[in-house]
Amino acid sequence: MKQVQPYSALASVYDLVMSHVDYEGWADFLVHLVDMHLPEASGLRALELGAGTGLLTDALYDASDWDLTLSDYSPDMLAAAGRRFPDGDVAIRHLDFGGEWKLGAETFDIILLMYDGFNYLLEPAGVHALLRGVTAHLAPGGLFLFDQSTPHNSINNAEFFEDEGEEDGFEYRRTSHFDPASAIHTTAFDIKTPTGRFHEEHRQRAWTRAAVEALLATHPLEVVASFDGFSLDPAHDESERVHWVLKRPA
Repeated sequence: MKQVQPYSALASVYDLVMSHVDYEGWADFLVHLVDMHLPEASGLRALELGAGTGLLTDALYDASDWDLTLSDYSPDMLAAAGRRFPDGDVAIRHLDFGGEWKLGAETFDIILLMYDGFNYLLEPAGVHALLRGVTAHLAPGGLFLFDQSTPHNSINNAEFFEDEGEEDGFEYRRTSHFDPASAIHTTAFDIKTPTGRFHEEHRQRAWTRAAVEALLATHPLEVVASFDGFSLDPAHDESERVHWVLKRPA
């Protein structure tokens, strides 16, 4: 079995792995959050970071009138996204959101980073790079929406992080381990494709809500709200998932 970089072999089975996710409901929730904080706005330019194969992007395309740009760091995931949007209805960019952004002078009214993308930033330096990039490319008055998984999610839902599946000659098996001492959640994928067998390991930090709040306080973006899971209830220290809404001052 060949060890490969995260999201290389996984790109071939990613849609199967994520088939349990209600992307349509997630898109509706995000559109509602934007409508709450940018009322009566239309034709907004939106950049999705860490968009992968474009599953959420596709749902946002149906749920909004936004001008969408999809971005990801993995060439294999971007290739799959390109097959999802062959007509160019969604722009596609290669972008490392935890590193140097190479978007020139482009700005967006909305920037999104969803489904644990934030958790791939293992150290504060990566978070600061993300927030600098967002600040540089978010239009004045624009919104940055992101979610984070917390240690409570890793501990309370351990059984949901291990599964397996197969479809059309592709197979995967996912195993998971969370280390409370380091707050690192490691997920391993064993993947079988028509071209071979592959192993990927993914490492994420389960940031606490308070730690994220402290990092956000060092940047000029204004924290407008933080929500508990997919509700409109305020996030708290026991939240398993937090959705943050930030605004760049006008």
